[in-house]
Amino acid sequence: MSKLHLVFGGRVKDPQGLDFDLDTVDVVGLFPDYASALDAWRGNAQRTVDDAEMKYVVVHLHRLLEPELASPSKDGEGDHAKHGGGVT
Repeated sequence: MSKLHLVFGGRVKDPQGLDFDLDTVDVVGLFPDYASALDAWRGNAQRTVDDAEMKYVVVHLHRLLEPELASPSKDGEGDHAKHGGGVT
């Protein structure tokens, strides 16, 4: 089974938060694994690194779709929130 990941970004009101302005959302795409999602996130985050109000994130869709199968200790992906300036 592939572990679907969504990468998207947009303007946020607070760079520390996740309150996106829905008019600015940029859906980068769906990815079959964390490595390819991370590459897509990194490319978009680096492109917008000078804009503190832009943030890109990786959403672990497989964890939402099948939470009983996808704990961080089992899938090896950690529990990192990805955004425009780095990793929190």
